[in-house]
Amino acid sequence: MHKKELNGHKVGEAISDSTRAQILKHLIRAYPNSLTMSNIEKALSKPVSPTTISFHLRKLREAGLVTSNGHKKGFRALNQAFNIVIDNDGVRVKEGKK
Repeated sequence: MHKKELNGHKVGEAISDSTRAQILKHLIRAYPNSLTMSNIEKALSKPVSPTTISFHLRKLREAGLVTSNGHKKGFRALNQAFNIVIDNDGVRVKEGKK
């Protein structure tokens, strides 16, 4: 589990795209295992090119939700669940468990 605190705004931006949200959902379901680009492509509800999937994975990595040890080894969610909290302290993301 990583210790870096997640930025709620970056996470919100990352998952605001339906394709990225689907990718993250599939990675969370596979947690703690990794999925390859091919696995991710097959799991999506509509055809998406590998270039586009790579773009979306980069956005999820930048938000701190996904990690990779290289395209051939696959990608994995950094946690099995995330909770977005919005209150008078702002927008925060907490790592959770199912």
